[in-house]
Amino acid sequence: MGSAEEMSGAEGVNPVFEIGRSGALVLDAIRRGGSVARSDLTERTPLSQQSVHRLAEDLLEKGFLRLEAPKIAGRGKPSPRLALSPDGAYGIGIAVDTEEVRVAVTNIVGDILHLVILDVEPNDPERVRDEAAERVPEIVAGLKLDRRRIAGVGISMQGYRRTRSLAFVPPPKIAAWRDRDVGEIFAGAFGLPLMAENNATLGAEAENWVGAGLRFDNFAYLSINLGFGGGVVINGAPYLGHHMNAAEISSIYTPEEQERRPALRTLIAMLREAGRDIGSVNALKRHYDPSWPEIDRWIERVTPALDQMLRAMTGILDPAAIVFGGEAPRDLRVRLAHAANPRTVDEINLPFPGPELLISEIETDPNVLGAALLPIRKRLFSATP
Repeated sequence: MGSAEEMSGAEGVNPVFEIGRSGALVLDAIRRGGSVARSDLTERTPLSQQSVHRLAEDLLEKGFLRLEAPKIAGRGKPSPRLALSPDGAYGIGIAVDTEEVRVAVTNIVGDILHLVILDVEPNDPERVRDEAAERVPEIVAGLKLDRRRIAGVGISMQGYRRTRSLAFVPPPKIAAWRDRDVGEIFAGAFGLPLMAENNATLGAEAENWVGAGLRFDNFAYLSINLGFGGGVVINGAPYLGHHMNAAEISSIYTPEEQERRPALRTLIAMLREAGRDIGSVNALKRHYDPSWPEIDRWIERVTPALDQMLRAMTGILDPAAIVFGGEAPRDLRVRLAHAANPRTVDEINLPFPGPELLISEIETDPNVLGAALLPIRKRLFSATP
């Protein structure tokens, strides 16, 4: 994707975010550890004790870290503990979905500080840009954020890429965005670094920050929305792949199999055929009733394709966990995970080791949280030079 400075709208970039590769390694080690003794950082990074001490002091001075009370364990003077300072950095996320456009603000630890739905048609890129450009400064002012601490704006888009750019091929309901560079559409709208990513990858990013990533460095993420997508986290960071379409999992299905994958559009169609007034994902979430008999029929219908995907992820990636996430109601994701039977055996009937199947506990929409975290990740936690 390139660095944040290469994105449009990067005027006025604050040098406080220029912490270097080594600084990013220290900051990410503390993020993943939660609260880390300064003396332990040499074991969590490839850096010398002298370098770690210097970098930690710099990150404290820049406000990205805070000191916490040391934990006493054994003899000797306990080492001070370091943790992320919640107000050290902020990110703004804009999620363009098939039904609505949402804006969120998060801090460096992933707390949602503000979330709003824009009064705009998602399939009108210019109108989305103009509305966001008007609302974002109001939100920043209302929260009294220090603009110098805003890492940038992340855009969540549905669909896949045909080129290594910020242009996507979204679902037909938002076809006006097709093959249009998101950076060019939003250029100059915010005066902040701008970047964009697929919604499922950003769901995985959110999970990495506040969910499964706190336990596992390697996991896969299922984004169960109107469609069916995925994301992959490897060594604590989202993996995009050569064409930036890693975990575009629905691409493995044939056109006939597409109708039997665990996408909410097929459940909604079944509910409508049964006479239920459910025409969208939002309506499904608002009126969801676990007793609907169509749910069990849908789960029986999609489980073989789900198992196929779980076995493929297990055999190719060998993740520690696979997280059931996305916009699907939690009860539905729980029932899908319970119905899944991805285990296989080898030629001598020994079970093949597999990942834990987890239910995402993120209460807000994961892709807008991931979008808000994206500029924080790119500006502060990327270990690339």
